[in-house]
Amino acid sequence: MRVREAKARLERTQFVRHWRAFFSRLERLHGLDIEKTGHLWLLQGLFLDAINDDCKTFREEWNLHPIAGLSTNNKSPQTCCHGQTGAGHPDDKDTNSGDQLISQIEEDQEQNVRHTAVEVPRKKSPFVTQDDENLFFSTVEQIIVEGIIPEGYGLLPGEQDDEDAAMIEVLQFGRHGTKSIVVSLSDSVWEARATLWCQGLSVLSLFETKRYF
Repeated sequence: MRVREAKARLERTQFVRHWRAFFSRLERLHGLDIEKTGHLWLLQGLFLDAINDDCKTFREEWNLHPIAGLSTNNKSPQTCCHGQTGAGHPDDKDTNSGDQLISQIEEDQEQNVRHTAVEVPRKKSPFVTQDDENLFFSTVEQIIVEGIIPEGYGLLPGEQDDEDAAMIEVLQFGRHGTKSIVVSLSDSVWEARATLWCQGLSVLSLFETKRYF
C-alpha cells in the first residue's frame, strides 16, 4: 500500500509533465494548431480550471514536504502552522513559532526562487459577440450530453494505430532535445479530456465555417 501511495504522490507532483504530454498528443493526433488563436482560447476555456486545480493540489501536497535544514528541523510549512493544544485550539506560542519558521524558510529559500508568479494571459475570444460565444458553449454541452464523437479527429476506430491507442507520449528534453521520457496517459481522465477537446474543436470549426468570427 505504501508503494502504491508513494507512486500516486509522485505522479501528482509531476502533473506538469502529463499536461505537456497531453498537449503534445493533441497537436500530433487531434488537430491542435498552436498558431491559431482560437485553438489557444479553446484550450484555456476547456482546461485552465483543471490545470489550476492540479496546481493547487501540488501546492497543498508540497507544503507537507519536510524541509531539511538547521532552522527548519525537517518540518513542513503546513506542519509548523498547525500547532494545537490538547483542547483543539491553536496555541499562540506555537502559532508564533510557526510564523517565525515560515519567515526563516522563505529567507533560506529566496535564492532558489527565480521569479514571481506569472498570470496566465487570457486569449481573446474569437467570437464577435457574447451571444455567439454562449451559443458555442451550449452547442458543445449538447454534444457532450448526447455523447457524440466527431469523425476525423483521431478518436474513432481506425483513426489511430495500435501504438497511439496505447495512450503513450514520448517527450524530448535536454539542451539539444537528445533525451526523452515516456509519459503514460492511460488514466481515463486523459482520454475523457481528449474527447472533450475534439468535441470542442469540431464545434469551433463548424462555427468558423459559418462565419461566426
